[in-house]
Amino acid sequence: MTSPATVLRRQRGNCFEISTLLVSLLLAAGYDAYVVSGYAGQTTCHGDLSYDDCPLLMTVPPPPPPDVQPPCTKYRARPAKDLRSGYEQMMEARQRADVEKLANDKIAAELAERAASIRVESSRNCRFSL
Repeated sequence: MTSPATVLRRQRGNCFEISTLLVSLLLAAGYDAYVVSGYAGQTTCHGDLSYDDCPLLMTVPPPPPPDVQPPCTKYRARPAKDLRSGYEQMMEARQRADVEKLANDKIAAELAERAASIRVESSRNCRFSL
């Protein structure tokens, strides 16, 4: 059986390889998934429940204590990368620092916010032509 990466690259595979690819994608998305392969007996295929215990006579297990956390899955999707430039991040940090400095002085803070909004609006309306 080939790996899911190979099946994805070739875009071909048998049912077992494609099911393994699907399960690996579901695990990466955070779902609890697994591959089950094998053969079922006649009672399973026909839905014969005559050998099963009556569900009305079964006792319900007590719920788990609330402080037990669910098990951590092994595979997780990576968070998206921050694609902003370093300059933009530096300017946003400066702006946040200015607002925090002026948080006690309401009038100065309001003036700083207005100046920042004017800078943003003027940068959007600015058009250059050659």
